[in-house]
Amino acid sequence: MSGLYRSLFLYIIFASGLYSMAQSVDPEKRAAFYHYHNKAKYYQNVDVDSANIFTDSCLIIAKSMESEYFFGKALQLKTRAEFYSSDIDSAIIYGNKSLEILKNYPDSIEYFLAEYNQGNFYLSKDDHIQALVQFKRAAQIIDENFETYVLVDEEMVTINQAYCHASIGIVLDDLEDYEGALTNYKKALKLTAKVDNWESEMLRANVLNNMGVSYVNIGDYQMAESYAVASMEQKKVLNQESSIGYSYQLMAQSAYGRRKYDLAIKYLEQSDKKFSILMNQDGIDQNKFIRAKCYLAIGKYEKALELLQQVEEVFLSRFSKSDQAEFYEVLAEVYQKMGELEFANDYLRITLKLRKEVDVKNDKKIVKEFVDFIETEEIQLNDKIQNLKNKQEKEKLQLQIESDREKEVWIYTLFLVSIICLVLIIMVISSAYRKNRKTTKELSESIEENKILFKEVHHRVKNNFQIISSLLNLQYGIEQDERSKKVLTDAQGRIQSMSLVHEMLYSRSDVKRIDFKSYVQELVPSILKSLTEQSGKITYEVKSGDESFDLELAVPLGLILNEAITNSVKYAFNDQDKGKIEILLRKLEPLTYLLIIRDDGSGIPDQYLKGERDTLGIELIHILSDQIGGTLEIKNEGGTEIRVTFRV
Repeated sequence: MSGLYRSLFLYIIFASGLYSMAQSVDPEKRAAFYHYHNKAKYYQNVDVDSANIFTDSCLIIAKSMESEYFFGKALQLKTRAEFYSSDIDSAIIYGNKSLEILKNYPDSIEYFLAEYNQGNFYLSKDDHIQALVQFKRAAQIIDENFETYVLVDEEMVTINQAYCHASIGIVLDDLEDYEGALTNYKKALKLTAKVDNWESEMLRANVLNNMGVSYVNIGDYQMAESYAVASMEQKKVLNQESSIGYSYQLMAQSAYGRRKYDLAIKYLEQSDKKFSILMNQDGIDQNKFIRAKCYLAIGKYEKALELLQQVEEVFLSRFSKSDQAEFYEVLAEVYQKMGELEFANDYLRITLKLRKEVDVKNDKKIVKEFVDFIETEEIQLNDKIQNLKNKQEKEKLQLQIESDREKEVWIYTLFLVSIICLVLIIMVISSAYRKNRKTTKELSESIEENKILFKEVHHRVKNNFQIISSLLNLQYGIEQDERSKKVLTDAQGRIQSMSLVHEMLYSRSDVKRIDFKSYVQELVPSILKSLTEQSGKITYEVKSGDESFDLELAVPLGLILNEAITNSVKYAFNDQDKGKIEILLRKLEPLTYLLIIRDDGSGIPDQYLKGERDTLGIELIHILSDQIGGTLEIKNEGGTEIRVTFRV
């Protein structure tokens, strides 16, 4: 079902929608037809029962009209209704009837739609090769009839082309050709950028999400999360809150790929809330499966088994065989981890059988379809070559007959042709040079634009942090309770450490990495200034090489520093006139580092170190160390020393 729930079922009505073959239809019947047709199309997204009533009325009127074109158009409407009702078999029956009629109108947009939607039927049956061939055929129909379609509605033709590339991308992703999928998705985005309407923007949002899916399959989880966020923002602008569930689901898959299983589960909770708006049970069931994989990864096998048992029947009845194979593979692994080897072996055999069926099915189809395609192309090419040869032979014979009488004319003609060819070659080379220079300029501008966009994002994030800090400061001014004031001050410190990361990213040329030493030298004075009024009482020293870290690592390191220094300032030097804080970063191995934060104060009381008493600062340092996959050690040796060993 992974391909089906991302598929793009296309049904479009043009402004005029009428062709020469339909002009003789009774105007009153034509008006009534489009009235019911448009009503049915609207209610298909709102009220299924009302949509079916208007669809049936549209079919009745179409039968009484003189042109079969309208009956084929009405059948396409019925096809769409059955498809969205998940009655795929009925949708295929109506779709085939519609296509049989509309083949008589090959230059109509309805014929293109019928061919295009056949691809969705193959996709719903997990027949990816047939679906790929069908979507490419639909794209070819647009190319062949482009001039005719443009006369009706140029923007809608552009959207149709975008739909074709988006659908081809979906199929290629399911066939594990992820680079090919991304190439077609980018073509779809480029086409949608030419059209400014709701449908184009909604298609753009779906394509962005599908690109994220491809990046998950590639293993580039950072890019996947970026596209999920971009898709989510697009859907928010379009007020499509329910479909944001797919964006959260994609973010959960990215977190799962990065082994952030707790974070993945939190994203799935948000996804479930969005899917519940329109009761998208398929999406919720898919989330249960991802959640089960998370529980399997963290060793909660009973919870994983419980979730898998809840969705097993759904996967068997509604999801594709590829998804079923993955489901039973996970189920087999759960039973294997629980020691139930007999069950594990049984489900593993089912997995292998399903995957073999999918592979065999697609292999047979790909040989047949592409051999037919190549043979057709070869025949057409041979015909063109033969026609060209015949034409050349005829011209050669004619020149030979006339050569004796018109030799001088022939020489002058040859000379003139040579000059023309030379001029054409110069023009082609010049055009290619200008095009290459233009392309180079566009690439440079695109790179610079991306840098500006990255900086603008981090600038806005930093400003948002500043707004939050200001709000906390206002609350601090009106708060009477000292404990509440302390909580607000601590929160401001943590926000400042995160804000500083984004400030450094947008104010420097490198928009991806943070220089650790510069970051600490800006962060520590800010913390000291906010916590102590006695300038010079506490000094600090930073020892580090030219190390830099990405955003995902720099933020937790900054928060660890914030908590450690805040604790030192507040508690370590109460009985001392002066104090010193040292921050050291050592490189132990090529990818392993040791961060040391120590002071010469009174040290942390034993009851905190032994866990007999709780302190939020130490607890946060533990959590942040786990987040970056590090090990934490806290000890008292002439003061407090915090040591965090981590890998990048």
